[in-house]
Amino acid sequence: MTRPQRLRNPQPVTRNATPARFPGLNGLRFFAAIAVVCSHVELLKGYNGFPNAYENVVVYEVGRLAVTFFFVLSGFLITWLLLEERRETGTIAVKKFYVRRILRIWPLYYATVLLAFFLFPHIAVLTMPKMAPAADVAKTFPLFALFLPQLALSLYPPVAFAEPAWSIGVEEQFYLLWPVLMKRMRSFVTLALVVIGVALAARYGALAIAKANRADAVRLRFWNEVIDYLYFTRIECMAIGGLFAWLHFARRERLLRFLYSRWTQTIVYTLTIWRMVTPGDKPIFSYGLYAIAFGMLILNVAGNERSLLRLRARPFEFLGNISFSIYMLHEPAIQLVLRVTGDRNAALYAGSLALTIAFATASYFFIERPFLRWKSRYEIVRTSRVSSQPP
Repeated sequence: MTRPQRLRNPQPVTRNATPARFPGLNGLRFFAAIAVVCSHVELLKGYNGFPNAYENVVVYEVGRLAVTFFFVLSGFLITWLLLEERRETGTIAVKKFYVRRILRIWPLYYATVLLAFFLFPHIAVLTMPKMAPAADVAKTFPLFALFLPQLALSLYPPVAFAEPAWSIGVEEQFYLLWPVLMKRMRSFVTLALVVIGVALAARYGALAIAKANRADAVRLRFWNEVIDYLYFTRIECMAIGGLFAWLHFARRERLLRFLYSRWTQTIVYTLTIWRMVTPGDKPIFSYGLYAIAFGMLILNVAGNERSLLRLRARPFEFLGNISFSIYMLHEPAIQLVLRVTGDRNAALYAGSLALTIAFATASYFFIERPFLRWKSRYEIVRTSRVSSQPP
């Protein structure tokens, strides 16, 4: 790999006069977080022994598709910011990027993990009959601490209230590699396509090896664990988000006109919704087609003034800002409400959403925002609000 071509006369690093913002993406982020909450209401009903709809493929896939959307959105935003940084300065400040990610992710991530492992198991109202509160702590906690929660989920039983952390671990692994690769590789499109190809080849290669070893129980178990790990690690979805960011950044006008067409939007969104609400033909193993559809949605909301979907109302700005906390803290909120309402769905859903937003608001102001103020000191491409930053 080669280093990117430097600017002949690089200018001093300065902040943009015009902040980098994409109106509407916060609304998308909020609704994706709410989709996860609704899916997990049914999941926790099952954990507590209540009749539930989580076994319905549409219900459990809604949550997984929402997480896939988060992956694509993160890939889009991170890639755009790094491309803009390289255009402004001639390079990518990898260390500053890492500091920004640490200040954005680590405080809430570790707070949630520590609560799930060491406090929540000792609160009676938060215990779930069908799940150990902290199974195999000595084995699983180090993996969560090292941002490998998807490996823990592949090897051991899930830990109550720490499950959502798996996607954050996947994103952190992506963030560790992506700026370094973007800094060194001249062609971004080549980089993205190679990452997508390697991720898919690894996943389908592991599946083929597992099928070939069905007669050997030990090997089959090992390769099934590898498949589980690769299923969770959807790096290709983030790379697909990066490709759509490149399209927006590089202004490929001919292709953008096609993707911005209202006919194109209508057809893609209709087919995507149809696939989401019908029980057949679910991705289960690979989410690439959904990632492409989500990338197109993000691209239109971010850059197309004629986008069919526009979520620019002021309330969405705040709700999008707290979506990270919504995602990380919704399960204890659901559990508390479930203990009061039982499986009375109207009260359960309304109470779960209200308490989740209350928890997330407190978390945002008392845990996230102090670190976000520090994070702004390390910005190179200025963002007008934290809403411009990926979760």
